[in-house]
Amino acid sequence: MHILRRFTCVVLAVVTAGCGAGRSAGSLTTRPNPAPPQESLSAFIEKTREVQAQASAAPPKVLGTTLETVDARLGAALLEAKLRPSSAAARSVASAYARHGIFDMAHQYLMSAVRNDPRDAANYEALARLWRDVRMSHLGIADAHRAVYYAPEWAVAHNTLGTLLQALGQRSAARAEYERAVALEPTAAYALNNLCYSDILDGRFASAIARCKDALKSDSTLRAAQNNLGLAYAAAGRMNAALGAFSLGVDPAGALYNLGLTQMARKEYRSAIEAFQAAQVSQPSFPLAAARLQQANAQLGPGGE
Repeated sequence: MHILRRFTCVVLAVVTAGCGAGRSAGSLTTRPNPAPPQESLSAFIEKTREVQAQASAAPPKVLGTTLETVDARLGAALLEAKLRPSSAAARSVASAYARHGIFDMAHQYLMSAVRNDPRDAANYEALARLWRDVRMSHLGIADAHRAVYYAPEWAVAHNTLGTLLQALGQRSAARAEYERAVALEPTAAYALNNLCYSDILDGRFASAIARCKDALKSDSTLRAAQNNLGLAYAAAGRMNAALGAFSLGVDPAGALYNLGLTQMARKEYRSAIEAFQAAQVSQPSFPLAAARLQQANAQLGPGGE
């Protein structure tokens, strides 16, 4: 179990967010009752303060010009939202701003989407992801619950709720949402991947490997599932299989780097050093590998391998 805890602290580019959560959902309202779950006043005040703190005094600039003129997708989304206002159009603008890390503008357009249709689950699901992606999941949990309330049969909403619950440390509740998502959409790669990661955290490595393989059957390009599969193999002590999984869709240097990280998590410092050195040979200009190599060398000693 100590080894497992160390695995969870290693940066492996393992993404627990649902990769299918951003797809357009249109109007997903299924509840006739417009009363959503209530949000506490303190949570609302904290949200307001956070949005105000991140608000920009002027439109974002890129090399002396407005971002909207540089990003064609953003420009097109803004034009669509102006000519044909709708919740979906506002969400497209918000997604474009979020892609650039411009939180306040993304939030502004999502709130516009909510005002346009306060019973569209997709609006709340997008808001929940926005809060999650700026690492303030506690402020998005109410929106995630609203998305599930208005679209209880939508797998994406359950998956997104699960990712916020997991970020808040509520792993069993998160797992229940992932399982619900898979029950609703058995081939949902994003939810299968999150179940894989949940299994890793719980020490169920055989199940994790199976779940990640299922995710990759549905989407062979899902990088998070590739990394999680490698992590599951490594946690189970199958290092050759881990290297093979890390190699899926990435360059050899990156695969060796990920392998080195898992070996460091297992306190196998000599093996980690070999992996980082091989990564540098494969890609001489690899500062992360050089930094980790230095760390691994520093760990060698009475407590090392």
